[in-house]
Amino acid sequence: MNNRILITGALGQLGEFFINSLTKAGNYILATDIKKPNNISCDFEFYDILDLEKGNELIKKYKINQVYNFAAILSAKGENNPMSTWYINNSGFMNIIKLCIDNNIKKVFWPSTIAVFGKNSNLDFVNNEEPMFPETMYGVSKLSCEKAMFYFNSKKIIDIRSIRFPGIVSSTKPGGGTTDYIVDMLFSAKNNENYNCFLNSETFLPMMHIDDAIEASIMLMNADKKNISINYPYNISSFETSPSKWNNIINSIGYDLNVKYKPDYRQKIADSWPKKIDDSILRNDIKWEPKFNDIDTAKHIIDSI
Repeated sequence: MNNRILITGALGQLGEFFINSLTKAGNYILATDIKKPNNISCDFEFYDILDLEKGNELIKKYKINQVYNFAAILSAKGENNPMSTWYINNSGFMNIIKLCIDNNIKKVFWPSTIAVFGKNSNLDFVNNEEPMFPETMYGVSKLSCEKAMFYFNSKKIIDIRSIRFPGIVSSTKPGGGTTDYIVDMLFSAKNNENYNCFLNSETFLPMMHIDDAIEASIMLMNADKKNISINYPYNISSFETSPSKWNNIINSIGYDLNVKYKPDYRQKIADSWPKKIDDSILRNDIKWEPKFNDIDTAKHIIDSI
């Protein structure tokens, strides 16, 4: 069945790629954001997810039957304004869920994050049910939404599906996250520029190629409900890397990137995040496997910039 899909936060790092993939699959897409698009391949409306009235209007006008809710303030930006991060991320999530319930929309995709974990988690290898005490307001806000997701799914009020994304590697510059360096380094290499990295050289974090993230998300949304074994977000990952390892990979494929390490406040955030992720539950439930390793990811993305 082709769907009529509303995408919020569509002009962020993920939106463009989801628009393209979902459109190719035969779905109608309405992209929304609070920013003006430069170039977009589908219908677009300005929409602030805090505006319930406008959301209701758009859902009815465009006959929406599915939502991908990407609107959020991310980790690094969130630490600069924690009150707004809590309010926008939580109220935005609840507004979208209310709109879907009120308009009989059965299924929602909402991304969570590895930022829900904290130093009390087994950061060397984090399973899906590891204890969570996040150390950023971004992580705190996402974790509270995870608890709400569990409530709505357990009571069968609405079907919310979610993945805890690690760092996403794409050809679009990210917007205020702690894993931004992985994309920034590719841009610097492509432009023959030096790069000042805001993390220590040996800070390992889980990452994945944008295409793998999209494929897993759409497979999860299309999966039969009987195959979904949990009522909260799935872990996911493809590979782990550090700034120095990533620098070496970039240079091994023909570039000459020089990196200086100047850790800032984001180092403390990264130190509270997983180094490696156990995503065996997701792989078992939807039969997903990543197609890109670290070297393939670097080659593919830098060629796309």
